[in-house]
Amino acid sequence: MANLFTSTNYPTQVPDTLVVGDRWVWKRTAMVADYPIATYQVKYSFRLLASAATEIAITATENSDPDEYIVEVGSSTTASYTAGDYTYQEYVVRSSDSERIVYSTGIVTVDPDLDTNTSDPRSNARKILDGLRAMLENRASIDQMSMSIAGRSLSRMTPAEIRDWERHYSYLVSKETKKMRIKKGQPTGSEIKVKF
Repeated sequence: MANLFTSTNYPTQVPDTLVVGDRWVWKRTAMVADYPIATYQVKYSFRLLASAATEIAITATENSDPDEYIVEVGSSTTASYTAGDYTYQEYVVRSSDSERIVYSTGIVTVDPDLDTNTSDPRSNARKILDGLRAMLENRASIDQMSMSIAGRSLSRMTPAEIRDWERHYSYLVSKETKKMRIKKGQPTGSEIKVKF
């Protein structure tokens, strides 16, 4: 992996995943041809999907050699951010009169800092799958028995229903795992390798 403390190695888009307490960095080079640094600014507004009142506002800085917009948000700043899924707008502001246009939009996941956050890092699908498996093995905790799927608590489901839901959530967790492995460039186990 390239050194992400060096701006030449910054991603050229907003990353799909950011981490609370990490240094957030990316650059926007392609925009400069249409929106020169001397005349425009690039700004971002991130809104937490679970609470629209939570906003993260970021302004890109200017790099003149090479011409590009740079985003650098220090670890001490991101440490106070809330983990979750955010929708964002990237917009261009004309310096002469503060008029703006939305250039792009997207969704980004902000993961918690595992050094400081003691909450359960598992996805919701993985928590439910663990609960279903514990029910099948007759070792479920009170919290697991009180989990609900489609409005029914696990403790009120028949063994056949639990097995059906266990297959469903196994599939969801498998998809999550494959997606994570693909993102890391690791094999997913779905490939069949053949020697000749």
